[in-house]
Amino acid sequence: MNILALDLGTDCGFAIFKNGKFISGTKKLGTYKEKFGERFYEFRKWLLNVIEKHNIEAVYFERVYGHKGVEAGHCYGGFMYTLASVCYQQDIPCISFSVQAIKKFITAKGNATKNEIIAAVKHKGFNPETDDEADAIAIMLLALDDITSKDQNKKRYYKALGESGSQDPATSLASEFFRGLTPLTNFKATISKKNKISA
Repeated sequence: MNILALDLGTDCGFAIFKNGKFISGTKKLGTYKEKFGERFYEFRKWLLNVIEKHNIEAVYFERVYGHKGVEAGHCYGGFMYTLASVCYQQDIPCISFSVQAIKKFITAKGNATKNEIIAAVKHKGFNPETDDEADAIAIMLLALDDITSKDQNKKRYYKALGESGSQDPATSLASEFFRGLTPLTNFKATISKKNKISA
């Protein structure tokens, strides 16, 4: 299953899990000289390109409810609903996690700082260049853990019924990825080279 994780914003952090490998980075969207609506148009164009190029089957993102100001809230809402419309158009599941859930998963602290998130992500073998990229990686790891947990629950359900149950193809790759590991404490990424997406 190919998954895209996004930390929405003008500096949009992204992480892709494709064929058992990670790709991550930060996509710059918008400038002070841009025309009205330009950043959302560019985001939509970039997002469609990523979905097509990497055959994305599900998107996960951080759902933010509190913002520093009205303009920041409007900007985030623009990105979120652009994402929602693209996923709806492409018939791709679009799932959100709260800020606190992501922080608690990656650092064991629901009020972790950006530096603590970066440190936790680096501890797992990644090398993010920005805090936005680190957030996207954390979202991706939580998504994979969530998928794996649901798959394990499904297996327990079939076992309780006395049935073998076939594994859902959508979760098999993530399950294989995490097999034998405790994601929060033991997972280490194997990365030999920094990968980037050309928008």
